[in-house]
Amino acid sequence: MILVDEGQSPIILCLPHSGTDVPNAVSGRFNATGRLQADLAWRLERVFGFHADLDLTVLRSSVSRYVIDPDVDPASQPGAAVDNADLCPETTLDGKKIYQEGEEPGPTELEQRVLLFHSPFHMELRKQVDRLMRRHRNIVLLDCQSMRSQIKGVTDKGLPVVNIGSAGGTACDADLRNLFVGSFSGLEGFTVGVDEQTTGGYIVRTYGRPEQGIHCLTLLLAQRSYLRHESPPFEPDRTRVSRLQAVLADSFSRIIAWVGTQERTEAVRTETGDPVSPDAVEHTDADETPAQDGEVEPAEENVSLSEENPTQASSDQEEIIPVDPMTLTQNAAPGDDPQNPDRPVPLLVAE
Repeated sequence: MILVDEGQSPIILCLPHSGTDVPNAVSGRFNATGRLQADLAWRLERVFGFHADLDLTVLRSSVSRYVIDPDVDPASQPGAAVDNADLCPETTLDGKKIYQEGEEPGPTELEQRVLLFHSPFHMELRKQVDRLMRRHRNIVLLDCQSMRSQIKGVTDKGLPVVNIGSAGGTACDADLRNLFVGSFSGLEGFTVGVDEQTTGGYIVRTYGRPEQGIHCLTLLLAQRSYLRHESPPFEPDRTRVSRLQAVLADSFSRIIAWVGTQERTEAVRTETGDPVSPDAVEHTDADETPAQDGEVEPAEENVSLSEENPTQASSDQEEIIPVDPMTLTQNAAPGDDPQNPDRPVPLLVAE
């Protein structure tokens, strides 16, 4: 369900909407519109196929956002959408129902989906953030999404090719956001929107702590930038994918360089106790950099998400028992679990 490729560079690519899997107990209740799953970030993982070249970490869910959206607050109420997203959607982004009449999920089922799909995703994401924070003084978490260019009521003003969300500039360093936006400026065929179509969802707003070295941005791509057609079967266009990959690789390389400059600046400041401008550090001899073999000791002010984040599960929280939710049936009763005959198996059922 949670797919991770671990890298050692300071960038995490998080893909919460690229999964297509739907449990049997849910798929049978979708109508024809729901089965199309038109609002997924189709084939987006192929765009980031170059991640190993830059040693990037990639984390994605195999589960469809129509089952649950990892980029939505699990405590949010149905219908309280942020950036046009619900925790467990009952309609498409343009308001069309995705369930057969009377088959929408009820409160108990929503809780079960959070337990089975949402919580494990964020447990793994926090693990990766903590891992890289032990290696780098600064890391950059990119919440990578994609969307159809024409969605009634959502993209009426036109969807730029690249859309960047930073929670109004609060989730990352301002210089980093400017650098990221600038990497797309002036490119033929590329239009850029900042904190407009997307301002940043639950991931950006929860993990973004620039004062502690965790910088978060949403990267929302218009699907016309890499798909042949924004409709089934959502087939990638090889030429468009190649061009987009080249642009993104250059952009991510600039981010890695920015992080390196920040780390050298902080290392010099720690040694001398004096303020040092990044411009001055860029001209220092590389041999003077205290990092060896890519290893950088974390600054004292960096705090693990598991220690500070209010959403982090505490160490004494009940352990989640691994199950395979994709095979859950629609009916169960006490005694279905041979290891615990008095306990019903967690199910996904309409109420």
